[in-house]
Amino acid sequence: MHASIPAIWLPIRGILVKKSVIALILLAVLIIIVSPGIVGKLAEDSVGENLNWAARESGELVVTTDGFNRSWFSSEGQHRIELAEGGLRTAMTALVGDGSYEQTPVLLINTRIDHGLIPVTSMSRKEGSLAPGLGSAVSTLSVELAANETVDLPGTIYSTVGLSGDLDSRYILEAGATAVDGGEVTWQPTTINVAAHPETGKVNFDGKLGAMTFGNEQQVVSIESLTFAGHQASTEYGFHVGDVDMSMGKMNINVGGMDAGGMQGLNIKASSSVNNGRADGSARFEMSGQTIPGFGDISIISDMNFGGLEAVALGAVSERLEGLASAADPATTMLTAEEEFKDLFAAGLHIGVNQFDVALPMGTVEMKMIIDIPASDRAGFAWTSLLLNSVASLYLTVPEALVQLATSMNPQAGAIVGMGYLKKDGDAYIMDVDMKKGLLTINGAPVPIPLGAFQ
Repeated sequence: MHASIPAIWLPIRGILVKKSVIALILLAVLIIIVSPGIVGKLAEDSVGENLNWAARESGELVVTTDGFNRSWFSSEGQHRIELAEGGLRTAMTALVGDGSYEQTPVLLINTRIDHGLIPVTSMSRKEGSLAPGLGSAVSTLSVELAANETVDLPGTIYSTVGLSGDLDSRYILEAGATAVDGGEVTWQPTTINVAAHPETGKVNFDGKLGAMTFGNEQQVVSIESLTFAGHQASTEYGFHVGDVDMSMGKMNINVGGMDAGGMQGLNIKASSSVNNGRADGSARFEMSGQTIPGFGDISIISDMNFGGLEAVALGAVSERLEGLASAADPATTMLTAEEEFKDLFAAGLHIGVNQFDVALPMGTVEMKMIIDIPASDRAGFAWTSLLLNSVASLYLTVPEALVQLATSMNPQAGAIVGMGYLKKDGDAYIMDVDMKKGLLTINGAPVPIPLGAFQ
């Protein structure tokens, strides 16, 4: 027979309360009253850690923190996001380098964090939550154009800092309008969600940007909407993999009250992964009805894939080419990565273009291509051996009307037909290319490969 544990009751204002209930009440007091001051610093560090992690991953940003002013239940502070030396900063400098501004614009993020394992003070504002975590934050954005000139950006970011330091953020922009440089920008409601996990290097994101217009009395650009979703993760090889899916609605350009172009829609879907030390991926691009005044509509469909890329070598190539966009001489920069490229190609790879169609007013240009490079001995690898071992094919169809137009604009274009590279087939011209074991044929005719140029 088991001995029973007697319940212990304490009289409190005539009410009998179990001792365990008092323990729970004390725990609640600890969580709600005591924990905010204790976990406040952790929450601040987590926000900064997420921003710095994002900066490291992009390689283009520098994040600095203007110290948080911390009270027991909340903290307020500012982060400055600046462009590091690189292609993006160079482009931005060129954009604002007309003498109007003395510095490259800086993004400012002003944040208030409500602390606590249960951030009760967040309930006094919009998007507040009692979800357990290190804290709940609200951030506003602005751009510093010069030392004494700051422009507030519309929208608010609401974030929760998880117990493990993960950051879930939601950017909310209500419908509105603002005057800009003699014109007006209007927008419909927009929501963007981002969940960042710095420890694992994973990011999930999705969003919907409402319809927007921007312009003035002379020109107006309108976009119906834009949606996107995806996720990415860092790898041990120094690059990221994941999925992304983006769709944009109709875009229209109006100049002087007349239609001046645009497109019916845009869809992009891409995926990449690493399995057993090999990188694989695919991408599909669809652009429908881009209007070119005086020419007509153009639509493009591209469906590509790659596979079998040795991940270590791919990471080394990526690292070497990080500064390519901002390099004064990109060709020289490419040459510095020759050994890394040799490692990549010696390991073997596959590249395929399943579909590349360009629909024009005079017909559709269609292309398919496959390149297979088998693995080879790295010690004896040479660019000439790459050509001798690779297997490749390309099939191209060009409408007759387009060939005639090209020839009328540039008579030298007709030489391609005369040399047999484009062969008449019904109402189109075709190019059928095959390469195997160093033998290149175009439409069945052998074409010598200048191997000496690749040594």
